[in-house]
Amino acid sequence: MPRRSTPQVQPTLFEGQDASREPRELPAAPASLELDSHAEVAPGTLRRADGELRTVRKPVEMAVLEPKTRRITLWSRKAWLLLVSYSLTTDPAKIADGMVWRVPVKTLMRDACFSSRDHAHIKDSIRECQRTLVEWSESVRNSQTGEIRTWASSQLLGSVEFVTNAAGRECIEWSLPPTLLKELRAYQHYYMLSLGVVAQIGLNSTLSLYEIVCRYRTNPSGLTMRRPWQEWVSILTGESDESARIRSQIRYGRHKAEARERYGEFRYFNRDVVQKAVKELNAVQDEFLVEPILIKEGRAVRELQFRIQPRKPSAVSRRETLSEQEQSAVDSAVSVGVSEKVARGLVRQYGSEGVRAGVEDAERSSGLQNPAGYVVAQVRAGGQAKALPRGSGPATRRPPTPEEGMRLALEGFRASRVESAKAHWPELPVEVQDDYLQRFEAFARERYPYLLRDFAATKLKKPIVRANFFQWLAETVANESGPGWTPSAEQLVAHLVAQVDTAALPPAPTGAAKPRR
Repeated sequence: MPRRSTPQVQPTLFEGQDASREPRELPAAPASLELDSHAEVAPGTLRRADGELRTVRKPVEMAVLEPKTRRITLWSRKAWLLLVSYSLTTDPAKIADGMVWRVPVKTLMRDACFSSRDHAHIKDSIRECQRTLVEWSESVRNSQTGEIRTWASSQLLGSVEFVTNAAGRECIEWSLPPTLLKELRAYQHYYMLSLGVVAQIGLNSTLSLYEIVCRYRTNPSGLTMRRPWQEWVSILTGESDESARIRSQIRYGRHKAEARERYGEFRYFNRDVVQKAVKELNAVQDEFLVEPILIKEGRAVRELQFRIQPRKPSAVSRRETLSEQEQSAVDSAVSVGVSEKVARGLVRQYGSEGVRAGVEDAERSSGLQNPAGYVVAQVRAGGQAKALPRGSGPATRRPPTPEEGMRLALEGFRASRVESAKAHWPELPVEVQDDYLQRFEAFARERYPYLLRDFAATKLKKPIVRANFFQWLAETVANESGPGWTPSAEQLVAHLVAQVDTAALPPAPTGAAKPRR
């Protein structure tokens, strides 16, 4: 952070000073200074060479913003996030009263994917950032000083001006509160946030959840913080309790509003906020899956947290599994309005020729209200009409790539280890079983806390507990006395060969002894 300039003041007369000497005249500070040319944000500051929005860093303390006054909407949060990103990537202009940044309005609207020309809406969104007081999560311990700043509160933005520069270009000029700027620049730990995903999000609750999930993605347990569900209301909705109370008083009257609890029951908050945010967040990105975890006391939900699970590599790298011809068919379907995810599924299921034929039919047909739906219907109808008899399907499908073959072999190996663990579990001595159960309980306390109540009450009787236990047991045994949970390619091949040899053996006689239980 640049060193602050010392304010210039009139010198004071001390004892023994010659009063006849006139004080040195100080130069008056200019009313305003022109912005340096490098202070204006360049159009591609937040974009990569291919034009896509970048991934930016944010301090972990700023992941959870809790409004204490007013409310912060989706566009306010997006505008603030972009202005902060500009501030961290562009040198400020030093003026007489501090530091300011400037960005063309067109650049901000393009990066926010805001297609309207209604500048009044942008002003309203920025005004919300100025009058909203927020608090964020406690800071980590400073390794050098040992201090922990346990509470931070600030406005989101300082002064903001709309400026038309000498070239006639409309710009936004802003400053940041000193406390907020210090937190943004002097952070100890940070998390990564994709602005491309932010631009696709359409719900305020989804954007709030996305920032929290990005903050906790590197947590070994894969879990976010755990809080009473009532505290999640202001975090996900972006509306403070004060704002909600005022809005309720306007709608229902003062006395009735005081008797009403916000969302009343968890099921309404879960239906209207949590589920919608989780569904959209899982749809706009393909890196991880988010799942809410409900912590109950009896039948009532008391606390809420979220689990983050990385998606399978096949879901992340789908583009590499398509040939050039298949990718061309996907691109042609996307050009008429079909989503890329649906187009890839059609190509895999019905082939590139069927998809291309459906697109050509849609282009030849005039007056279609929904060309994307027409293409999907045509491809599916043509695929069902040309369906081959059972047994001839493998000849028409694309053979798996070596990477897919290894993935399938690994899945088969792990499934066989789980089945083996289930089969041999009754044969283990009681003391060995007790040892495994105690180790699993310690593991579940850290990784699957929601299983502890069922595990303590019924041990392995519930299906969800049994599934997680034998998955853990198979992985533990494989790592301790086997080839490991992720064996080498040679070990996978040996496993496949052993399966083939076992399948070729004659069936065991019906009188074979069964294992003792």
